Amino acid sequence: MSNEKKSFDFAPRTLGAGLVHKKDLILALLLVAFGSFMYYEAGKFPAAPLVLGDTLNADVFPKMLVVLLIFLVAIIPFEFKITPEKIDKIDKDRGDKTPLITWMTIALLFTIVLLAEFLGSFLTMFTICLTVPLMWGEKRYVAVALYAIIFPICVFLLFNKVLGLYFNPGLLEMFIK
Repeated sequence: MSNEKKSFDFAPRTLGAGLVHKKDLILALLLVAFGSFMYYEAGKFPAAPLVLGDTLNADVFPKMLVVLLIFLVAIIPFEFKITPEKIDKIDKDRGDKTPLITWMTIALLFTIVLLAEFLGSFLTMFTICLTVPLMWGEKRYVAVALYAIIFPICVFLLFNKVLGLYFNPGLLEMFIK
């Protein structure tokens, strides 16, 4: 008998005879649970009036997005079979500590979302477009300023003026009247 010790992997990367990646399966299950909750919540939206016809209404569109999310999530646990050369690097990177900038971005976006009703749609978009690139270290200040002004204007014009969707004015309400 050999002097080598046989090791047993108590936490294998894959499950089900190597058909699914364990960490990816956990992530996929969490995303499906989130998607299921969002689908349920979207079901509470009021149905659109019949006068709008068979358009893509507010009670249908979120459900379509969630179903698409669930279909895409279904691929995740099996992805390592599609790209086996990348799985070792992905697994190695998962062991790395999450960079501080990631947590800072999460905190910034969470704070802005909490303030979104107060700020209004336009100012929320402007704030995100301005602060996120600067926090990530962008040094082209003129480009960031132009982006922070032009992008929200284009989104507002497309969705509010062309598509007729209501945007909460927030702080800008006092200037609109």
